Amino acid sequence: MKMNENLKKSQNTLGFKDIRYTKIFYFALFSMAAMTVLGSTAIAPSLPNLQAHFKNVDKIEVLSKLVLTMPAIFVVIVSPISGFLFDKFARLKLIFPCIILWSISGVAGFFLDNVYYILISRAIFGIATAFVMTGSSALIADYYKGIRREKALSMQGFFNAFGGALFLVLGGILSNIGWQYPFLVYFLGFVIFILALKYLFEPKRIAQTKPKKQDSSESKLAIESKTTTKDLSNSGFHFWTFFPVYTFGFLGMAMFYIVPTQMPFFIISILHKGGELVGISLAISSIFTAISSLFYARLRQYFRLEYMYCIGFMSMGFGYFLISIFHNYVLLLVGLIFIGAALGILLVSGSSWLFSMTNDYNRAKAFGFLVSAVFMGQFLSPIITQPVTNLVGLIDMFLVFSMFLFVLGVGFLIKGIKGMKKKF
Repeated sequence: MKMNENLKKSQNTLGFKDIRYTKIFYFALFSMAAMTVLGSTAIAPSLPNLQAHFKNVDKIEVLSKLVLTMPAIFVVIVSPISGFLFDKFARLKLIFPCIILWSISGVAGFFLDNVYYILISRAIFGIATAFVMTGSSALIADYYKGIRREKALSMQGFFNAFGGALFLVLGGILSNIGWQYPFLVYFLGFVIFILALKYLFEPKRIAQTKPKKQDSSESKLAIESKTTTKDLSNSGFHFWTFFPVYTFGFLGMAMFYIVPTQMPFFIISILHKGGELVGISLAISSIFTAISSLFYARLRQYFRLEYMYCIGFMSMGFGYFLISIFHNYVLLLVGLIFIGAALGILLVSGSSWLFSMTNDYNRAKAFGFLVSAVFMGQFLSPIITQPVTNLVGLIDMFLVFSMFLFVLGVGFLIKGIKGMKKKF
């Protein structure tokens, strides 16, 4: 009771006079939401050293890469399941043990000297990541409504992207000590658990009985994706209602993941730069993902949701177009700035669109499938892009997908214009 009284006396640091939340509450909430991005970034720099350490293991070239991608595979599988469980049971009762499991399975890599045991720990880590990612995002949507939710999702995107950039650098520093040291980063999960346990609270969820009032752009998108009032007013879950959100979430991440999967080869083979610039380049992209996420809510006040998607896809397309035309490292960084900023816009737009169509009892289910779609985009990105690279070459591959992204952007532009005409 005392804690709740203190919360009510506090000021909302997101810019609203909502007196329930403190600064430490925000830090606990958004840190928990951001911890899942450490799944790959923290240990990515240590993979060459890990591979060298286990050089006598058969097929270690493949196994070492699986250490990085194994969590994503299990996030794809488990996220939808976690969504159903979160909507059936209390949020925090599932999140808290999963944070502990996330930390233990993450740190386990430091103590294990068998690559197969490490892979098992990474699979468990992926399961825990699916629960924490789905649950934390559902909590954010439970705590906030309307424009407040837009600001909260922007802040979540900032924490995710900035945390990813920070731990990419930290992982690189620790990997210089030894291949296993980056795994120690996951000890931070225990700190986040203590903060979450102390400051977060279980939201009161109310079954929705009336259609939600949406802004015009969200309403148009919902209607055009065959969302009906009946779909939104009950506590059931209808997969096809949210399918457009999942599709564009998948495409956005699949197109962005050209950066970590193909850009290192471009920097080294085409630009003839050293490998040390690869990490810097990826970090710059992540930083601008954070910046665009942070300013998303301000942009959203002036642009319909269709236009936000248009800006996202067009910006990403322009970034790849720039890289394909001008083979210069400085212009490469400019292109990566556009691509990183585009990802921030697309990810927050996807969450915002999805949460505008959910109620308290189908929110986690719906978001679980979005998490699965986004991670599926990560996993399938090289499978989609490599055949194109083999066919037309690395440089022209960037050009091909820039044209594809421009088409998507123009499609959303037309949809937005039509929506404005119908409005008037």
